[in-house]
Amino acid sequence: MPSQQLIGKQIRKLGRTVLELKHSRRLSGASAGSGARPYLAAFALFFAVPLAGMAALYLSVPDETLTSTPNRHLTSVTVRLPDLRGQLYSENVAYEPVTHETLTRDADTLTSVFARLGIRDTAARRFIEQSEAAADLTAPAPGRFVTASIDEKGQLLELSFYIDSDVIDEGRRVRVRRTSDGFTCEQSAFDYAVELAMVNGRVRTGVEKSLSENGVPGSVVAQMHSAFDYDRDVVARLEPGDTYRLIYEKKYAQGSFVRYGRLLAMQLEHGGRTTELFWFKNDDEGGNYYTADGHISRRTFMRVPLDVKSVSSEFSPMRKHPVTGVIRPHYGTDFRAPWGAIVRAAADGVVDFAGVGTGYGNYIRILHGNEILTLYAHLSSIDPAVKKGAVVKRGTIIGRVGQTGLATGPHLHYELKFDGEQINPMTVRLPERPTLSPYRFAQMEVLVAPLRAKLALLARSEEPASTQTVNTAALTPSSAN
Repeated sequence: MPSQQLIGKQIRKLGRTVLELKHSRRLSGASAGSGARPYLAAFALFFAVPLAGMAALYLSVPDETLTSTPNRHLTSVTVRLPDLRGQLYSENVAYEPVTHETLTRDADTLTSVFARLGIRDTAARRFIEQSEAAADLTAPAPGRFVTASIDEKGQLLELSFYIDSDVIDEGRRVRVRRTSDGFTCEQSAFDYAVELAMVNGRVRTGVEKSLSENGVPGSVVAQMHSAFDYDRDVVARLEPGDTYRLIYEKKYAQGSFVRYGRLLAMQLEHGGRTTELFWFKNDDEGGNYYTADGHISRRTFMRVPLDVKSVSSEFSPMRKHPVTGVIRPHYGTDFRAPWGAIVRAAADGVVDFAGVGTGYGNYIRILHGNEILTLYAHLSSIDPAVKKGAVVKRGTIIGRVGQTGLATGPHLHYELKFDGEQINPMTVRLPERPTLSPYRFAQMEVLVAPLRAKLALLARSEEPASTQTVNTAALTPSSAN
């Protein structure tokens, strides 16, 4: 029975009960004490029935209407998906090329470079070995930057090889690329991204050790020495307490550091004097170091055209020959050096002879104009580019020290002739180069001005001599080259 009908039935029953009690009271005329009981019962019933009705109403309401969240039943149903593995395996998966980079090392070969780059491509190796344009990669000089892009099998997609040096400002990039027909190779001019390194310091013990401990790379130290003639080398004379300030290049390719470049400026304080030199490449002579007023830092001729400078036999009008024992003039200077040490052209000139002589062994003769001639003897080898008629610049590598001809040990025999007369290269007054022309000097002043400002900044940042650490390094975008 619905709850509404049940309540209505109870109310009607209550009404009838009340009426019957009232009627029986009238008829019986019961006493006041006995009449109270029916009234009390009626009142109790009157209150009990509504409460019972409400309880019945509550109990008759379904449970789901009393809660905010209905009961839920989870059912698991297994669904079989179609097998798509066959279709996935049949699709070609696309792999992104991987790029590797390396710097070539001493005694590197094409095979060792390929191994470090992860290249496993016989066809690419064969192409590079047979390509004249890529010949520099078959036996690369140390310090070359190489990048390669390969696929998942190690097959070469593209390779770039960068070529430049401290004496050649213009770089080249050799690029080998895979095409549908095989490989192509092309060369193009390339300029590195350049930053300037600024370093200053104070000599503590030896100059070489102090420079090295301050992070100055060996290639920059070598340029510091090469800015001077051997007998005027201020760098070699620096003593404890002397100071130096340097600005040199750091070269980058594709965001990676490749090598240190040109020393652009240096300021040395020694013995109460300041030496300040700047690199200027537009002097119509391939570049040299100049003072701020335009004077070149070196003579026209090197007194010692050799990286290793140790005199073993002086120029002498009378000397006993160490091999024959005959006393005769020694019109030259012998420099003791290890086998294979580098020999350089003492000045700009044209090769007059390069080959084998009797007593000289392998030797080279260079004409420098104005009846000036230099001769280099007892060489172990002569550079292939040094042939009769070849033009060489001061400092060009022309050969290597050896012991060919009449020689008791590896050394360089060096001669200098003016107007056909042999003279002592160690004592003669060598010709000086003129200063820059007004036009070139004006160009140099524009390039030198920001470098001088940076050197002044380094000088202001230095600590007193009593301080143990004097080392300031900073990087700024290149604006002086």
